[in-house]
Amino acid sequence: MSMPAGWYDDGSGRQRWWDGARWTDDYAPAHAATGPQAAPVTPAPAARVAPVLGFVGLGLAVLGTVLACIPATFGVGAFVLVAAFVVSLIGLFRKGAPKWPSIIGMILSVVGGAIGAIVLIASLLANATDPVGPAPTGTSSTSTTQPSDSPTTDASDARPSPDQLGETILADLQRSGMHQYDDDPEWVACWGQYVYDSDLSDEALQEYVTTMDVQGEERELMGSVSAEATVSCSTQ
Repeated sequence: MSMPAGWYDDGSGRQRWWDGARWTDDYAPAHAATGPQAAPVTPAPAARVAPVLGFVGLGLAVLGTVLACIPATFGVGAFVLVAAFVVSLIGLFRKGAPKWPSIIGMILSVVGGAIGAIVLIASLLANATDPVGPAPTGTSSTSTTQPSDSPTTDASDARPSPDQLGETILADLQRSGMHQYDDDPEWVACWGQYVYDSDLSDEALQEYVTTMDVQGEERELMGSVSAEATVSCSTQ
């Protein structure tokens, strides 16, 4: 009579599967229980790790998207979105951690950058089609006639005051459809003072007050100073 199928010692000290007619090539682990139908021990699942990097990357992606959608802070927002993408990518390869926060962070980084770029391009196109723009709030659109016996002085050569600069950025934001600073006079005053104290020339600031834009060599500097002023005044 043939032995029933099961795990048996094949004479070498190891447990081997007997299928009822012959030995198979299946061996039981050395620590497995002996006897008929003893099965290999299944290893315990690995412990899961909290997706800290994934949530950090996701948070940075949300912050970067908000900043990138404001033309004045697009540069800062783009930098934050790049950092969010890198952190999320690292979190994606973290062993044992859930992947969904990192995946969402990476997707939001790309989408946020695209939306911010669209908003910035739309703002630039709007400025290009309307180079003069509306007069800043609180300023007069009429020019003052100087007496004929006084020295000729061009008012456009003077450096605009912090109040003029603050009123201009507020009008610029309102024209772009952003009203989050309408009821925040402290931020407006801080922004105007910060730009007034910058290295921008009187001509560049006068051009910004007049056209809400700066052309030429100081255009990039204006964007950088504006972004720094926005971040600095928002944290005060």
